[in-house]
Amino acid sequence: MRDESKTKWEQTQMVNWKKDEDKIASFFERFNLDVRDLYKHLMSINYDRIQIVCYLLSKINKAIRVCDFLDELEKNNPEDVDVIKIYILVSHAEISSRSLGKKGKAIELIKEFFNPVASSLKHKIRSSLVNKKGSNLSFADILYKIRCEYTHEGNYTGSIFKIKEDERFLWIRFKSGDKYLYGECHLTYKEFVKFYMEALIENIKEFSNYGKQNKQYKE
Repeated sequence: MRDESKTKWEQTQMVNWKKDEDKIASFFERFNLDVRDLYKHLMSINYDRIQIVCYLLSKINKAIRVCDFLDELEKNNPEDVDVIKIYILVSHAEISSRSLGKKGKAIELIKEFFNPVASSLKHKIRSSLVNKKGSNLSFADILYKIRCEYTHEGNYTGSIFKIKEDERFLWIRFKSGDKYLYGECHLTYKEFVKFYMEALIENIKEFSNYGKQNKQYKE
C-alpha cells in the first residue's frame, strides 16, 4: 500500500507548483520566452518528471540571480566576473543534461545542453585563426575549458563578453592543457543568457514530450 504521507506530500507539492505558473512565466519573459503553455503541459505529466523539472528550474533561477548580482557588481566596480558567470552557467548546463536523463562525460553533457542553439552560437563564440592548434574547437569546448580553468586553478581574470552590442567582438584567452589559446566572443552577457535559456527550454520540451502529448513514455 502506498505511503499516505508521501501521497499527501506529493499532492501538496503539486498544488504549490501549479501556483508558481505566474512566477515561472515572469522569470522567462525577461529572456523573450513564453513558457506558459509548456508549464501547463508539465503539470499534466507524471509526478516524478514534474519534480525533476521543477527542482531544476529552482536551481537555474538561483544561478541566474547569482549571475545577475555579478553583472551588477561589474557595472559598479572594475571587477572581472565573466569567468565566474561562465563557471556557474556551464556547470548548470551539465546539471540540467544529467537531471533530464542524458548520459556521458561532462563535455558531452554540456554539448547536449547547448545542442538546440548550437547553429546560432557556433559563430558567436569561436576559436581564433591565430591559434596554430585548437582552431577546430567548438563554442562548447571553449566554454568548458574556461570553466575547467576556473575550477582547477581559480583563474577568473579577464573579460569574456562584450560590454556593448555594437562592439564587433572581444578577444578572449583560455587554457587548453598547458597552453593558452585565443578566441572571439561576439556576444554580450545578456545575449548569451538568452541563448542559454532557450537551450534550457528546448531540453525541457524534449524531456517532457511537449507537443507530442499522444505519445506515451515507457516508464
